[in-house]
Amino acid sequence: MMRRCIKQLTSLMILCTTLIAASSCSKELDFGFKDLCFYHPHTAPVVLNVDWSKFRDIENPTGMSVYVWDKNKVEDNMTRHLTHNLNEDITLNLKQGGYHSFVFNQSETEYATLEFYNLHSFHAAEVRVKHMKSNWYSTKEPSTKVGEEPEWLAIDCVQDIEVTEEMVIRAEEEFLQNMGKSTRAITKNRVATLVPKSIIKKVDIYIHLENLQFLRSALAAVEEMAEGCYISTKTTTENKVTHTISNWSLIFEKNEDGTEDKNRGALKATITTFGVPSTHTGAENDNTLFAKVLLIDDKTIIEHSFPIGHLLADLNTYDGTQRDANGNIKWPQIHIQWPEPLPPVESVGDDGFNVGVGDWGDEIVTILPI
Repeated sequence: MMRRCIKQLTSLMILCTTLIAASSCSKELDFGFKDLCFYHPHTAPVVLNVDWSKFRDIENPTGMSVYVWDKNKVEDNMTRHLTHNLNEDITLNLKQGGYHSFVFNQSETEYATLEFYNLHSFHAAEVRVKHMKSNWYSTKEPSTKVGEEPEWLAIDCVQDIEVTEEMVIRAEEEFLQNMGKSTRAITKNRVATLVPKSIIKKVDIYIHLENLQFLRSALAAVEEMAEGCYISTKTTTENKVTHTISNWSLIFEKNEDGTEDKNRGALKATITTFGVPSTHTGAENDNTLFAKVLLIDDKTIIEHSFPIGHLLADLNTYDGTQRDANGNIKWPQIHIQWPEPLPPVESVGDDGFNVGVGDWGDEIVTILPI
């Protein structure tokens, strides 16, 4: 008797499972065995197209990371897709509901100067520059650190992707219709195109001087720059870092006959940065360029601080898509005039300007304005 009951119960379970699968797991026939419906996943294929054309002139990425969040789930709501094929569409099988997504070049582990935070949350996800120690610069302001210059990073995001019940039903029907066939063509739903643009900015800095023949080397620091960026909004954070500069090139002005004037010219350096912090007002004192030069006597050091906040007021609007008259990428420039000619001094050792920092960079401390 017991064996007969077990046999009948087993037959009933098989019959229920068959009915559930054959009816595309309809809710009317859900007897609690929905987990047994392994024939199709109750999802719809959703396609995200990623267009890198606005970033390739800056850097040609070799991979990308696509993050997707189910906005209606509190836990386990994020999935990640990594690929080195930048020409492919990203296909994700998603259940019915609403989703947010963003994409950036490479994966978060491939960056030497950047750190990623809160990637479990679409709205809180953040990227920051790593902090570093300088052998010549420090600050007494606790909230400001010396930051690495960030590597190139491009981002785009999309909100409120909607996967409808109709999408899922159509995918299930097409899956069942194609069962047993060599190819299972299921309609893909193109829901968004993401166009990543650079959130890193490049700034050319020129310090114009006279009596350049007495210059040995230079150091500088751009203070009160943004530490990072919120990924989903592509807006800078309120926290600040200082970027230091130790490598320069020397540009001489031209005489009327076209020859270089060894007395007049400029120091030029380029920094990369997230931009100015979200609290930036565009006022002169929002940022400071601190600079000091070493003369060829190897002992005379001259220091100056220059307010440059007004020169960086529109920095955050740059994303690598702006072009100059020649079609080249346009980045902002800062031009600073050294207030007096360099004093004449006697040379010690090799004459001439050194592009890199030597051993003269003793640590200095500046008190930043609050």
